[in-house]
Amino acid sequence: MGKYKLAAVCRLMAIVCLGLASSACATIISGTTQDLYIDSEPKGASCKIDRQGAVVGMVNPTPGKVNVPRHKDNIVVACSLDGYEQSNEVLASSFTGATFGNLLLGGFVGVVIDASSGANNKYPERVMVVMTPSTFPNDGSRDAYYAGLRSRLEDAANAEIKRINDNCSSTGKELCSIEAKQIREARDKAVAAVEQKRLAAKVAPSS
Repeated sequence: MGKYKLAAVCRLMAIVCLGLASSACATIISGTTQDLYIDSEPKGASCKIDRQGAVVGMVNPTPGKVNVPRHKDNIVVACSLDGYEQSNEVLASSFTGATFGNLLLGGFVGVVIDASSGANNKYPERVMVVMTPSTFPNDGSRDAYYAGLRSRLEDAANAEIKRINDNCSSTGKELCSIEAKQIREARDKAVAAVEQKRLAAKVAPSS
């Protein structure tokens, strides 16, 4: 949920819940758990979700969805697939902005409740894990593999930006601009990560 929508919901909830000192906006709106949608390139990987050494979820095979507790600590999505190296992706826990709603709904009691439960933090809702083949036969096949992956990432991001712009109302231009910017930033980050994987990929020694 975007911060603008979240703030609006919190304001509406305040009308109903103001004065309930034990209420917490993050908990009421989003709960203390969330769904993660995990996919991989290629598909069919087995992915374990780990937080501080404890397994909190599993997707086998990808793509799939798993429900995990919200928490202030990051989680690691570790995926494995025959013929590919294990890939570990860190999902950062970020502040959702719902604590502002707690000041409306539950005062500082609500803030404390959410802080202790992790309900005012969340993880990215979707993650694409790029699997790296154990070995490429030559530099050309390695470069072609990652060029194709980079092209698919860019095409998907550009299509989503176009969808946002095409469906944007005249009163929502600012929000559409923010969403498009976030997608461009995510695209650029993903492309940079693909390049790092290309550089680190193993190529079979020439005979």
